[in-house]
Amino acid sequence: MLKRIDFELENITLEEARKLQYKLGSDISVYRVFIDSYTKKGFIIFDKEKSSEDIIKEIDHGVRIKKEEEITVEDLIKQSSG
Repeated sequence: MLKRIDFELENITLEEARKLQYKLGSDISVYRVFIDSYTKKGFIIFDKEKSSEDIIKEIDHGVRIKKEEEITVEDLIKQSSG
């Protein structure tokens, strides 16, 4: 099982968003991450063996969780294929 967290950020620049997205995406337990510095919204999909608290600490930037759900790898593949 995987976990998806949708979030909003209080304050992040385009450069900070790029760096954070790269940093999070480099983690082997992260399957997908997206951060939009203009809308201040994003999501991350990761292996649920990693704690949500660890992910939130890495995001920082005044993160507010909007939605948290468990998804399967099959769901992730379906979402990716349109």
